[in-house]
Amino acid sequence: MAEPTEGDESGGAPTADPGTDAAGAGDAASGETAAPGKAAAAVGEPAVPGSAAAAKAGTAEAAVGDPTPGETADTLRAPSRRAKLALLAISLFISLLLAEGAIRLAGLAHAGRGAPWFAGGNHPRFLFEPDAESGYALRPGFHGREIARGQEFDVPVAIDARGLRDYRHTAPPRPLVLAIGDSMTFGEGVEAEQAWPAVLERRLGVRVVDAGVPGYGSPQMRGRLDKLLPALRPDLVVVALSPHWDQQRCAQPFIYSHGYIVAAGYADKLRLIDGNLYLADVRWPVVGTITARAKRHSHLARLALPALRAAAGWVARGGRAAPGDQSGDVSATAATLVGMRGDAADAGVPLLVVFLDSRGPQYEADRDALAAALRQRQVDFVALDDLVPSAEWKPLRYPRDGHWNAAGHRRVAELLAPRVRAMLAAPRP
Repeated sequence: MAEPTEGDESGGAPTADPGTDAAGAGDAASGETAAPGKAAAAVGEPAVPGSAAAAKAGTAEAAVGDPTPGETADTLRAPSRRAKLALLAISLFISLLLAEGAIRLAGLAHAGRGAPWFAGGNHPRFLFEPDAESGYALRPGFHGREIARGQEFDVPVAIDARGLRDYRHTAPPRPLVLAIGDSMTFGEGVEAEQAWPAVLERRLGVRVVDAGVPGYGSPQMRGRLDKLLPALRPDLVVVALSPHWDQQRCAQPFIYSHGYIVAAGYADKLRLIDGNLYLADVRWPVVGTITARAKRHSHLARLALPALRAAAGWVARGGRAAPGDQSGDVSATAATLVGMRGDAADAGVPLLVVFLDSRGPQYEADRDALAAALRQRQVDFVALDDLVPSAEWKPLRYPRDGHWNAAGHRRVAELLAPRVRAMLAAPRP
């Protein structure tokens, strides 16, 4: 039996069926007069089961009332799916907020200088300026502070009007030693008076000028020598470098970017945001910028994004570890040092090359290769590894940063003093 229509349930008149109207019209046209009983049945009584009227009524009820079985499943399924997705999104959002709050309360993943997510290194912004010959140089008259990751050191830095690290000299102007190198000569991590050029000056009673510039490779050092030779007219030039670092910097030098110096291979992944540099986790322009900005504002992003990048790299390598630091070709370094020796000789000035301490087998391999090349070309050099056993270097460096601490600089000055004194005393050719 057909179910009641919506009109029946609401107490109103049932909806008229167009087919029933047509049938009524046909009866009237045939001249037949409906009996009062029939009229009552048509208006007030339900249709007889199995009759045409009952079938039509059922059709009308299906059209007006319940949806088909397929429609019912779709109608119920769609809201359920949307609700689940909405619930998942809300849960994820709340979880991220809680994680962000917990990380901040724990004091983890802070941003700015001294943080691993700050890509400008230990240096204050605008310590450097662009330089046509060397790519960048120290900015004359600058004053600021060097701050290491994890606050391992926090020291003042000042640059004089000549673009040299400024400190109070205790020795007379002559004779004069010009010390050229990278951050190890500059004295990154110690005050200017604690860097080995200043300690050497006090030890020998001879003026030593600190011309070290963080990040410099030997080609940039040569450009600095070309500028300072006629300006300072030194009596001796000391060039200090790491054979291993230098072969890398010859291939991929540091460059100037937004007031900082950065490795050329990473320059396109760095973003300047609110005066600080952040590393994008992918090279895609839009997505990379989003990841950098996320690390600017979110402590959680600073932890999660690098971890995801490392995991993606691990998967891309098929589960193999990333290739380690490798020894390389030192021929470019050797050629540059030979050129510097020639530049100094043209000015009547002797030159001494100092190899910094080694930090592993690849360092030693590059040290030995460069030593052989310089011996062949008769360039004077001394390797600090030959003067201090490797086990003794560890307490002379900052544990995390790796630069020499004040004790390290004192030790280097002590080691170099006899050789420098002898070269100053030797007659000029």
